Amino acid sequence: MEDSDALSLLHDGYHNLTELFHLLNSTFTYCHLGLDDNIKRVFLFVLYLIIFVVGLVENLLVIWVNWQTRSHKNLVNLYIFNMAIADLGAILSLPFWMLEAMLDYAWHWGDFLCRFTHYFYYANMYSSIYFLTCLSVDRYVSLTTSSPFWHRHQHLIRRIACCCIWAFAAIVPLPEVAHMELTGTFQPVCFFMAPLETYSAWALTLTILTALIGFLIPFSIMAVFNILTARHIKHSNKPEGRKHCRLIYAYIIVFLVTWLPFHLMLFVFTLEGTSIFLHCYLLDFLYFFYDIIDCFVLVHCVVNPILYNFLSKNFRGKLISAVVRYIPKDQIEQRGKEGSSSTQHSIVITKENIPPN
Repeated sequence: MEDSDALSLLHDGYHNLTELFHLLNSTFTYCHLGLDDNIKRVFLFVLYLIIFVVGLVENLLVIWVNWQTRSHKNLVNLYIFNMAIADLGAILSLPFWMLEAMLDYAWHWGDFLCRFTHYFYYANMYSSIYFLTCLSVDRYVSLTTSSPFWHRHQHLIRRIACCCIWAFAAIVPLPEVAHMELTGTFQPVCFFMAPLETYSAWALTLTILTALIGFLIPFSIMAVFNILTARHIKHSNKPEGRKHCRLIYAYIIVFLVTWLPFHLMLFVFTLEGTSIFLHCYLLDFLYFFYDIIDCFVLVHCVVNPILYNFLSKNFRGKLISAVVRYIPKDQIEQRGKEGSSSTQHSIVITKENIPPN
């Protein structure tokens, strides 16, 4: 089908999505790079599976440890706790994406799950991002402020902030999810379908909002407050200051690396054909790797527990305390006696091996 035919279909209020998809796909046959979609599907499945298994174990462990070691004197770090819940929520949607990738993006789970899975995924992703952002602000304020108001009401402020983040994240995905539809004649596809006449405007608006709300605003806040925190730690001349500074810079780099490629590619796809025009070979290349970059975003659900929990001595201490609770006391006492006797035995051996003066 020629370009003039395609334009006439669009101007005539064309709404046959199956034929439209066929039309769009046929334009890439002239510039096909020969990239193997089967290899990509297998790679995506393996990557999704690794992220799912590792992320599930890590975030469940973070939630369990923080819940087990909670107390009135040692309150749970609410941002880290809620961030782990949000990351876990995003992880739990992965089986659908894994199967969808293997089934050549066919959606066999109905219209409700088409909408709900996307909503659940996006709501948890936005929650995770803003818990991370608030954690950066909270850390700096806690280190630098001497305000009595903050010290008296900090736990209440954190609770209110967490509630606001969940409410905000529940609202943000609604405009996009409202236009998710199950379409297709040969095989069902879960697809974003705004009105065709205003599709470009819808897509551009949502892309800009996604970039602002999901990346630019939180990243700017996170970067500024993390850098300020690192400078404060550096000037305090503490023994482990350099190590903490490197870890703080790692927070910024990880967020940037996992999210920036996705937003850049999404922005390019939105502008392509209206404001910018890419060579069809480049476009085919970008479309091929878009799904991999989209999947790579979820790596932060695996990295967050490591950066914010497992690298912390405090968390490792909590982990040991939580595990010890489930070890029977008689086994602990027996191991303690064995450890004591072996220590005494080693002392005797050491003394016996001391050469005479």
